[in-house]
Amino acid sequence: MLAQSRRPRGQTRERILLLAADWLQQRGYHGFSFAQIANALDIQSGAVHYHFPAKQDLVAAIFKRYRETAVAWCDEHSSKHGDAGACVRAFLEWQASFLDAEQVCPLGVAGVEYASLPSKACAEAESLRDEMIAWLTTTLSAGRDDGAVDFAGSAADQAALIVSATSGALQLARLNGSDDFRSVIRAVLAGLQTRGT
Repeated sequence: MLAQSRRPRGQTRERILLLAADWLQQRGYHGFSFAQIANALDIQSGAVHYHFPAKQDLVAAIFKRYRETAVAWCDEHSSKHGDAGACVRAFLEWQASFLDAEQVCPLGVAGVEYASLPSKACAEAESLRDEMIAWLTTTLSAGRDDGAVDFAGSAADQAALIVSATSGALQLARLNGSDDFRSVIRAVLAGLQTRGT
């Protein structure tokens, strides 16, 4: 107990956020409680409520973190720093990283749980979707202009297709393993002609 009281305040909040985010992607919104978080982290339930008065506050903070992480990732992988084909492949690899943790992507959680998620979490999820599609649209458009990639339809439609395909494929993978996800990724890449292919 003494050791816990000496833990920096921000560290406890961060531990709660990280664990709850993992569980949200593994178990869904209704798949965990504050008591379970407190037990897993060996802290008092009151400590969870201190940082997040209600579950809706915690989940809104998680989706805000998801969005901020995605924005930072997109900035780091801007097509200004590499060709569009490489950027899209990096995006697909990023989504594939959820397979190892047996998680669906944040947008997959939001899509399935949308009706029961608190409004602030829904707003963050909508912004996350918009940011990801905007990044892919810009990346694909620039890639088509410089000949790095080619695809049917508009860049915005292709971006929506990629986001929807990866999100859905992660959910399918929970039913039948990673082969379903890999099949969808191969189909996405087959429809996206990159320089040298």
